[in-house]
Amino acid sequence: MEELRSTEVLDKEIREDARKKAEKILSQAEEKSKEILSSVSSRVAEERAKAEKTLKEKLLTQEKKSNASLPLEKQRYLVTYINDSMLEAINSYLDSIGEDRRLSVIESMLKAAQTELGDKRFKAYVSGISLKKAGDMLKTVLKASLVSCEEADESFNAEYVPLLKFHEGVFLVSEDSSVTCRFTLDEKVKDVLDKNSRELSFALFGGRLPE
Repeated sequence: MEELRSTEVLDKEIREDARKKAEKILSQAEEKSKEILSSVSSRVAEERAKAEKTLKEKLLTQEKKSNASLPLEKQRYLVTYINDSMLEAINSYLDSIGEDRRLSVIESMLKAAQTELGDKRFKAYVSGISLKKAGDMLKTVLKASLVSCEEADESFNAEYVPLLKFHEGVFLVSEDSSVTCRFTLDEKVKDVLDKNSRELSFALFGGRLPE
């Protein structure tokens, strides 16, 4: 009987000792878990801070690039806007003066170039305007230097001014095909824009360019 009680006491001691060891192990495991979690949280926060810093730096760089390009883009837009406005005004003017006066512009170009044309004889090709009216004008200006007059095909009309609506004019080709001269509204408008674009833009915007 005494031996049985001794066995029970020993068994309790073993169980108690095992419980204490288990509790210690669990306690250590919990502390380790807290350390790991704390370390992970710290790393996550650190990586997040790095990511946010990198993102801010990228955004700042992009903002600087955008701000640097804005004045250039604004200038390009302004130049395009002014050019388009001038072409719109020129189209309106050419439309208002009618075909006869547009033909007189071409006639004045021909007369101004007569010295350069010399004594060569030319075939005339008419584009975008009355063939009869252009023919009568050419006979008056060129006289015996005019060999023939006919409609121009598309091969003559390769140098358009963008946005210009009136692609009218006369092309002169010498009999030996060595000389080709263009007397068109496109050429006239290009010349006007090259020489007087600033004056035209100031006149168009009332002396004050848009900003």
